[in-house]
Amino acid sequence: MNGINRRAWLIAACCASATYSLAQATEVTESSETTDYCIPQTSVRGGYEDLMIDHNMIIPPSDHFKRADVFIAARLKSDPNALWLLSGITWKSIESAADLPRAQYKSYAQLPLVVPVSVFNSPFDVTGMMGDVELWTGYGFRSEIESTVESFNEMVAANRFEILWEAPSQLSPFPELGLRVPYSEICMETSVVKKTILTAEPTVGTGATVGNSATDN
Repeated sequence: MNGINRRAWLIAACCASATYSLAQATEVTESSETTDYCIPQTSVRGGYEDLMIDHNMIIPPSDHFKRADVFIAARLKSDPNALWLLSGITWKSIESAADLPRAQYKSYAQLPLVVPVSVFNSPFDVTGMMGDVELWTGYGFRSEIESTVESFNEMVAANRFEILWEAPSQLSPFPELGLRVPYSEICMETSVVKKTILTAEPTVGTGATVGNSATDN
């Protein structure tokens, strides 16, 4: 076995006997004064072939700390009875109430002040849906023993949803023109910044050995 093959064997033997665990460390930076951290409330990135949309839902004080489900929906103007909900990172077709369980984007035991949502977790091509597709966001309340069926129906009954973006009928140069919410910037006051660092650390398996090959030449 030549030197290259020997090294490859050593690496393979090591990797085969190793597992990985996540180590977490937190760095805290404090300031004597409060400063503003400002970001766009809605961000549209890419083009129509690789669209990505991030949005920050601002929750009114009357709804803070309530148990709620957040929903992201897509519908077509050409087929208004069809509905898709973003379940985590997967779009789920909703044909009846039986499809609603686990169709929420996120669940909160206590709804926070700001809820960040990513409509597309990876670039998405909407060129085949120009002038047709609409994207909506909203949230509904439920008790601990109820499901997303109740929270979705509560959201609809309370009219607690809004259209976020729709594809223009023509390929305008800027997908941002499809936004149906006013462009705005949100600022959060803070004097403390916490940075959490995650690293993968290899853990050698029990009984693993790494040594010379018996046929090393």
